[in-house]
Amino acid sequence: MKKIAALTCLHSNDVCARVSCLSAFNNRTAFFAGYPQDTVLAAMMTCNGCRSMTETADDKGMSEKIDRLVSENIETVHVGVCCLNRNGEECPRITAICHMIGDRGIMVVRGTHRESH
Repeated sequence: MKKIAALTCLHSNDVCARVSCLSAFNNRTAFFAGYPQDTVLAAMMTCNGCRSMTETADDKGMSEKIDRLVSENIETVHVGVCCLNRNGEECPRITAICHMIGDRGIMVVRGTHRESH
């Protein structure tokens, strides 16, 4: 059984119920295509909000979240479309978090569902 997680933007909580991410996972579509049926979406996590980049490196809370992912044997973290700004660029804080996750041996996949227009 493979265990995966999703990372989303804290500010998306104002407008997002994670329905599209969960639907894509449950139906094995978009960035979740190819996962076997016994794959478990074991964690949904957010960043800890917009802070300066110097705080990101020393973010104890984020380190604790990543420690938990490691302890739960999460193999892959998918990054939600909400982590892109209006220009389609990834938030620098999310990029730093992805590096932290990757440094712990967890694969990072940029994407969950396809944005619908």
